[in-house]
Amino acid sequence: MDEQTLDNILDTILNIRPPSPPDPRQTVQRILARRQDYGITRLGSITGLDWIGVPVVQVVRPHSRSVAVSQGKGLTLPLAALSGLMESLEGWASERIDQERIFTASLRDMNAREDWSHLGTGRGEAMLSWIAGLDLFSGRKMAVPLALADTAYIVPSPHPHWIARDTTGLAAGTSLQSAVLHACLEILERQARCTAMKTPHFFDRCQIDSRSVQSGNAGEIMRRLSKAGFVVGIWQIPAPHALPIYWCHVMEDGGRAPFAPLPAEGFGCDISHNRALTSALLEACQSRLGVISAARDDIRTELYAYADAAELAAWRRQLAKGGRSFATDSPAAEARSLRPIIEALKLAGAHAAALVVLHSDERIPLHVVRVVAPPLETNPEADLAR
Repeated sequence: MDEQTLDNILDTILNIRPPSPPDPRQTVQRILARRQDYGITRLGSITGLDWIGVPVVQVVRPHSRSVAVSQGKGLTLPLAALSGLMESLEGWASERIDQERIFTASLRDMNAREDWSHLGTGRGEAMLSWIAGLDLFSGRKMAVPLALADTAYIVPSPHPHWIARDTTGLAAGTSLQSAVLHACLEILERQARCTAMKTPHFFDRCQIDSRSVQSGNAGEIMRRLSKAGFVVGIWQIPAPHALPIYWCHVMEDGGRAPFAPLPAEGFGCDISHNRALTSALLEACQSRLGVISAARDDIRTELYAYADAAELAAWRRQLAKGGRSFATDSPAAEARSLRPIIEALKLAGAHAAALVVLHSDERIPLHVVRVVAPPLETNPEADLAR
């Protein structure tokens, strides 16, 4: 990708108003019409496996080099189907990066601005695969380690073991702007989760009174959960920027024989409180169905382990505790723009936000990107393992 193309991309995502999203049914149909090209063999709803009723789907791509079973969620079934297909296509695009875009160089040669110093000291002579990206902060062209852009999780790995790999910042959308926005919000969400897990007494200090969530899509999901016999715990994660970030637990209320008794968790970061909490609640419902369906190839076995009834009851009481009231959004808060999200990344401690466009196809439309924001910590599991 030449510098002129990269400049055009930056102008598009920052200064050109994003197009209105197409009808999700139409986009789903266009993707399914090309399902053989993508290796997708199944799209199916698993909503009915649980009592909640929030639409959740699974998408199967057997020859994936990462996760073969993807999931999607939404307020409607078409939105859930589109969500699941987009997640699957993120992996599809990031597994098959054109070799012509990849080059080899030493870490020292590509680290003149110290973008990648957090990868470790004493490794300057290591030869790595790289791909060209664009820094959303400065507009400069910058090289990104391929290990941080692709999801070819094969054995043996083509990348050094000392580069931690995950899918943070990998996103798809029906416009380039929406894909980049989603990628940046995910980085902020996961970085905040790492911070929360290091915050003393986080669950006591940062809890929101779930009864105060009354309006918007978040309020509608809360009413649906209550009617289905669930309790919800909500925490707002402190952040050095103005974007709200929520962590929630969804759990059976104990009024009947347990079905999937452990709490399911979800996270969300967005422009408004309603959007952020809606994302977190939808993700929790999706996570619960991932365990129930037992089809995901990344579900840990401990999620099926026996849980002590007294411990579960104690956590239900914690979820039901009061706390601060849920914030009310102004009408203007729902307007999404990339600029405040870029500013939030800077305030969170990112030195750059490297954008790599992995795939674009306006016929669907489909855009897949990867955004990497060094040196932010975004993998809480890796952080706990240290």
